[in-house]
Amino acid sequence: MLRHSVQVINLSIKSRFAAALFVSLCLLGCSRQQQVCFTADEWREGDLVLRCGYGLESKAVSTQSRSLYSHIGLLHYDSLQDEWQVVHAVPAEDEPEYVKAEPITLFFSPARAQRGAWLRVNCSDEVAKKAADYALEKVKQQVLFDNDYSMDDSTQIYCTELVWRAYGAQGIDISGGRRHPAPTFFCKEGEGIFPIDIEQSETTLFVKHFNSN
Repeated sequence: MLRHSVQVINLSIKSRFAAALFVSLCLLGCSRQQQVCFTADEWREGDLVLRCGYGLESKAVSTQSRSLYSHIGLLHYDSLQDEWQVVHAVPAEDEPEYVKAEPITLFFSPARAQRGAWLRVNCSDEVAKKAADYALEKVKQQVLFDNDYSMDDSTQIYCTELVWRAYGAQGIDISGGRRHPAPTFFCKEGEGIFPIDIEQSETTLFVKHFNSN
């Protein structure tokens, strides 16, 4: 059994939010510490992992959707590195805003997560693997993060849009058609797919929440 323990503290802040709000929430986040513990022995390519951080974007998404989680990505096993990675679209975390694949321990690193979960779509292993391959292709194409959160523009992409399109390319709408309203300053279209829409979809086989202590 593979087991990781990751200490959790603060997350980066999107520059477009107000400076005063940034300072107050940053100070609040810095006071928190806990661990996210997870096991990887039953994972498969294309499974989904969710997290919630301490930043303004995480707070906006989790509050608006009344969810424990604000971010989502697809699992990929890198046999060369002998490690699980997460393929996801995320705002800048000290690097360009491309869709990226990074080690699971970095995805749940102290700067980026306060809680997490593992989700499986109700489909075959083959279909899930194809979804992961779709997402990896976006990494190779260096697709940028979509700061407008627009579903109409597929040249840029945000986190839930990436996983939704990855499974949509295999004929599965993992959102079940669900959408959540969002403030226009956050989402240009006024609504989008949030992680909770995938959690509550009939295509979700199960969600397992990781322990935090």
